[in-house]
Amino acid sequence: MDFILYGLFFITGWLTHAAYTYVLTLGSSALSIKQSVDDCLLLLGAAYEKIIFVNEAIYQGLIKKGVDEKEVELYRKMDKLELDSLMDVAVVNIKIAVPSRYKELMPYSDWKSANKHITSIAKMRNRLDKSR
Repeated sequence: MDFILYGLFFITGWLTHAAYTYVLTLGSSALSIKQSVDDCLLLLGAAYEKIIFVNEAIYQGLIKKGVDEKEVELYRKMDKLELDSLMDVAVVNIKIAVPSRYKELMPYSDWKSANKHITSIAKMRNRLDKSR
């Protein structure tokens, strides 16, 4: 009879340990995935800003060379559409790469909403840096 009781205690302890480690692992992996995705978005946002800066320098050079203002504006619109579609694809690819049980950690679905999320991440990190 004691062996059965000891066996039940062992099985109960093992199940408790398995559940406890599963919850801890799930939490730490969710935090690491969220941090990684946020860092990827910040890099994507920085690249977006740099591309816009370089494009504006190109447009200024075209204007100085005497290209018509309407043509430069057409280039601006085309480049903006192309860049936004590339960023949409990048955001969707980031969402696809994340396992399905962590999809709720990403409150965005396209580049516009991801850009708002990038702004909130940057503000939060700036507040944290100032408090240190």
